[in-house]
Amino acid sequence: MASKSARATRTWETFVRRPEQLHEGVEIPLVLLDLTPGPRKYAVRHVMAILDRRPDAVPDGDILWVRSSVGVRLPSPYAIRIVRELPAELPGVPYHDVFDALRRAASR
Repeated sequence: MASKSARATRTWETFVRRPEQLHEGVEIPLVLLDLTPGPRKYAVRHVMAILDRRPDAVPDGDILWVRSSVGVRLPSPYAIRIVRELPAELPGVPYHDVFDALRRAASR
């Protein structure tokens, strides 16, 4: 029987303009799409997270798949640990840069 402290690993997805934007070991703002099967699949969250290229490097972490802005998935996943939630609604102008709005929300 699994212990009550055991946590199921979740699978997330994010989109970035360039993979170089994903700095490891520091908090970065991300828009995450939940890929974990169940009723919350495809739910979106705005978060501050810490990443590592080695999927097993973060013991309490989840799996993050990264896609380019046109949807091409990178060949291997990252490990991700969500540090904190950002507001569900970001300040900004509709149909403008979501990445700028996310950075502004993270700096508050």
